[in-house]
Amino acid sequence: ESRGLGDVYKRQELIGLSRVMAEVAREVIVMVESDKIAKKIPNLELGWPQIHTLITDDGLSQEMQSAITAQGVNLVIAYG
Repeated sequence: ESRGLGDVYKRQELIGLSRVMAEVAREVIVMVESDKIAKKIPNLELGWPQIHTLITDDGLSQEMQSAITAQGVNLVIAYG
């Protein structure tokens, strides 16, 4: 499926909106599946310094858990 320039601009606008919301928020909480955390995501909306708490499943490696908490992020693992 081909993506037009309009789609690219819409995506950039959403990224900008996410960044603005994070700047004015008291706390930024992100919930994501563990297998998606290690993948490189183009146009990452927020860097680790903007994220206060990350909630994920128990599939996250100990090494990745340590790397995330070293960034100052409060990590919550949901066991299931």
